Amino acid sequence: MQAILAGAVLLVCLSTPLMGGMQYPRLRTKRLLPEPTPGAPLAVGLGSWVMWLLMFPVFRVGFTGTRDTWICVVLLVLCVLVARLMVRMTAPARLKGSRMLIAVRTLVLCCVVAGVMAPLDARVDRQPMAGMTVIYATTAAVLGLMRIVDHGYFPLVLLRTALWKVLLAVVTGYWIHHTGGTLTPDPDEATAGTLLLAVLWWSLAGLSAGCVVAVPVRLVRWLRTGPPASPAPPGVTPWPPAVGAVWTAELTHDDNTYKERPVVVLERTPDFVRVLGVTSVDKSTRRHGYLKLRLSEWEGVLTKDGWLNLEIAHIPYCDFLWRRGECPQRVWDELCGRADVRERSAKAGPAPGFTFHYRLRSAMNAHVGRDARTVRADAGNRARRAWTRQKV
Repeated sequence: MQAILAGAVLLVCLSTPLMGGMQYPRLRTKRLLPEPTPGAPLAVGLGSWVMWLLMFPVFRVGFTGTRDTWICVVLLVLCVLVARLMVRMTAPARLKGSRMLIAVRTLVLCCVVAGVMAPLDARVDRQPMAGMTVIYATTAAVLGLMRIVDHGYFPLVLLRTALWKVLLAVVTGYWIHHTGGTLTPDPDEATAGTLLLAVLWWSLAGLSAGCVVAVPVRLVRWLRTGPPASPAPPGVTPWPPAVGAVWTAELTHDDNTYKERPVVVLERTPDFVRVLGVTSVDKSTRRHGYLKLRLSEWEGVLTKDGWLNLEIAHIPYCDFLWRRGECPQRVWDELCGRADVRERSAKAGPAPGFTFHYRLRSAMNAHVGRDARTVRADAGNRARRAWTRQKV
């Protein structure tokens, strides 16, 4: 009974990453949720069974003759096609068109599955369910790691996921050892149940190790230069922000407050985006630094007349929320020819939102400071009015 419970826990841990994206956006009411893939567990379950049916004869027949060689080649080709289908079904939409990446991941999946099946094949040849579980565990670990890396945008949230996986691996490993099992059984002498538990545990350990390795790779770059342009923040489509597009973004101010504002994208760089912010506050007394935007020309993009701040702001990629539309061509042509579109003054200091403590907080899927729209101007920081914002 203990072995069955341990096996069930390990299977659930391996299957969880296949259910959907691992991380959620900062504002769940404002961004789309990470793309779910409800068919991924079914695809892996059926695909792993088919892969076992195709790989099993290859190990049994072998490349012993011309006829057997051709049979094995055909079976391996079919196995690669099944693996490619599983990789595509579990990959996010933005990566489905990358043929080279899909091909590399397919090759990795096939090699790992074949490497696991080779020493265990003699023990599971008479127990199809055992063979299917071995293939499923290996396939779920490889594809689950790919999904975690694909959806693990915020590094410190990814670290939390990695620590949970490591903790579960340690607990289940101790449980298996305490109940008389072993994590390194001899394939020629161990029972099928012992082999299955060992394969499940090592699959979870491999998934945990992959998460742990991915964290510093993401975190070091994030803390040095800020949130990257790729992969896309969870739930944000389309991506990346196109030049001339109008987006809603969290615009950080010098006093560490931030507010959701429409912004016009001017230029993308590897580490941030140059934008012009839109405000609804009347700026008629400061026409030299602002451009009047009339609702009649911005229908469907803005909800009221506004003013475009001609001082360029730098926004991290993680602060983009959703796309509102396109900047009218007349306004864009005017912006390209205006001499008063200017960079931030050097006397104002570095752009807000790019200090180390901001990058550290954003890696946790959080924000430094407070939301200027949810805190009353005449109240302290703890006084908040009711949440009434709705998506435009």
